[in-house]
Amino acid sequence: MKMQSNRLLSPLNEESITNLTSEVKEVLATGFKKSQDRILSIADLWNIQRQRKPRMQRRFI
Repeated sequence: MKMQSNRLLSPLNEESITNLTSEVKEVLATGFKKSQDRILSIADLWNIQRQRKPRMQRRFI
C-alpha cells in the first residue's frame, strides 16, 4: 500500500500564484495602547517552579 503522496498540493493556476506572491501594504496602528498587564519574568517562572517542588513531594507521602 502506498503511504506517501507525490502531489501534496493541488496545481496552482497563474491567478493563484500572483495572488499568493503579491506584496501586502503594511499600515501602522497609531492608536494602539500598550497593555498594563505585568509580563511574567524569568524570576517569576523560577519561583513558580521552586514552589511546585515541595507540593509534588508532599503529594506522594
